[in-house]
Amino acid sequence: MRKLIVLTAAAALLASPACKRKRHPNPMATIEEESPLASTVPVADPAASSQLLSGFHAVEQNAWRWSARKFSVSLAVPKEAAARGANLQLVLTLPEAVAGSMLGVTVQPSVGGRTLEPYRVTKTGEQTASFDVPKELLNTPAVIAEFELDKVVAPREGESRELGLVVAQVSLVAK
Repeated sequence: MRKLIVLTAAAALLASPACKRKRHPNPMATIEEESPLASTVPVADPAASSQLLSGFHAVEQNAWRWSARKFSVSLAVPKEAAARGANLQLVLTLPEAVAGSMLGVTVQPSVGGRTLEPYRVTKTGEQTASFDVPKELLNTPAVIAEFELDKVVAPREGESRELGLVVAQVSLVAK
């Protein structure tokens, strides 16, 4: 009888379909936070917040967040990207209020631990930094994109946060 129960249980497990849903490469995400993994992450969207792994401050004006010196995000890899490569895009703003100390800041990205070409912020206002990601880094369902700035605004009186850039969106777009 015991063998019959074990065989029945084994057959049921083998017959059941496997879960094919993409999961966040974020060890801190819980089942309650799970949502489809996106290749475009608007940083103010509460549904995408579990893809923001580190280095983002609270949402401001329901549209953007300040970054810290180092920040990272998990992104789904578009299907076509594994064959053709992709562009990592960072929609950022350098506000006039911090231009005196931040103009010329360099954004150094990496994907999967591999350093990409940097982007230098040479003007104020909104802009999109685009980084070429080789196809050999995109053979997984998701990647972690990390960014590091070479300078930040130090905390001022009454403020405890170091401020980097204003970030609105991070995307991985197939070529």
